[in-house]
Amino acid sequence: MADQYTSKDMLEFAQLRRQEIADEKKAFGTFSAFKNGLLSEDLFLRKQINDAIQHGIDISEDSVKAAGDFGEAQKKSGDAIADYLPNLTKAGAAGGGMLEEVLGMIPGFGQVAIGAIALFKITSGIREAITDTRKELGVSYINAALITAENKKLALIADAYGLTTEDISSAQSAIREDLGASVRESLDLSVSFARTAAATGQTAGQLGDTLSLMESISSSSREVLLNQIRTNAAMIEAAGVAPALVMQDLANNAGFFAEYAKDGGMNIIAAGVAARKLGLEMSSVASISNSLLDFETSIEDQMTASLLLGRQINLDKARQLALAGDQEGVMKEILKAVGGEAEFNKMNVIQRRALAKSVGVDVEQLSRLVRNNTAGGTAGAVGAAAAGASSVYSDPESHRLLNRIARNTD
Repeated sequence: MADQYTSKDMLEFAQLRRQEIADEKKAFGTFSAFKNGLLSEDLFLRKQINDAIQHGIDISEDSVKAAGDFGEAQKKSGDAIADYLPNLTKAGAAGGGMLEEVLGMIPGFGQVAIGAIALFKITSGIREAITDTRKELGVSYINAALITAENKKLALIADAYGLTTEDISSAQSAIREDLGASVRESLDLSVSFARTAAATGQTAGQLGDTLSLMESISSSSREVLLNQIRTNAAMIEAAGVAPALVMQDLANNAGFFAEYAKDGGMNIIAAGVAARKLGLEMSSVASISNSLLDFETSIEDQMTASLLLGRQINLDKARQLALAGDQEGVMKEILKAVGGEAEFNKMNVIQRRALAKSVGVDVEQLSRLVRNNTAGGTAGAVGAAAAGASSVYSDPESHRLLNRIARNTD
């Protein structure tokens, strides 16, 4: 088109172009016209024609060209838009004017200009999301568009569990970076991973560490292990302890878990519950176990404490249990050895240091042990709590109930 064309010429051109679009729409279908950007161009042209006829506003060559550019901009992200607005796919399949009815549901679409701008924003937003995906993952435009579209679907699923798009994004990042998974695997696992992170009170990075630990002692799939972690969280909560505390302890004590875990790590989790009931972290359980298995030093410290306290301290069974990986049993034996708060209060500083050293903790940790062991002996309330947690998990009916709780945990 040359510069000598008048506004009237441009009006006629716009009307002819709209007719061409209508013919293509009739030949190939409304949905095809939408994906190819023709509907956006048509909306833009319709607005200009209406303004020219009803309000005497001139149509310029630039404005007609802008309509074409607007359609081309949408065409680049057509497939992504179709996935982002799944109702449009159904409308396209139905044919006729149903697509325009769906478009009319978009707020403000009854006014052509506002509708065009709204659609342009959607197109631009998706195009920007695709670009961000390409930069982050280094994949092709087509793959980035597919990933972006799938993430939109995952966001809808995640919303049903009270999760956000950010939760899904963090989950995918942790799965790729911490677990070495592919982009495809991160997409498939992201909702379950995000659910588990929320249920256990862990960040995506912490859950990645926890899942890696579980994988190191199990041949189960990651999906199965995530379900097991949610079940463990339900068990911990049933024992009266915040799951986040024990799960974060687990992630922060990877070496201890790797060395002593058995039965899917339930021995360590039960010990973690017992430790938290005592006001201690799992690192204290690790310190106790490692101290006991340094046999020569442990026996020497035990004898020193016995002499200073004037009573026999026997940690032989605790050592056997530590060697067998029964950390819950170790905690019970330690509770027997340290006694109650009344006895602790009578000790001088040298005696307290000796007793703490014999069981592998510092004096501050020892004071927590005795303060929470007022019942004394093997029936200490904390030891019973740990045993209760373990029995809840091992009972078949309770186990089935906990699994149901885990599957429905937000």
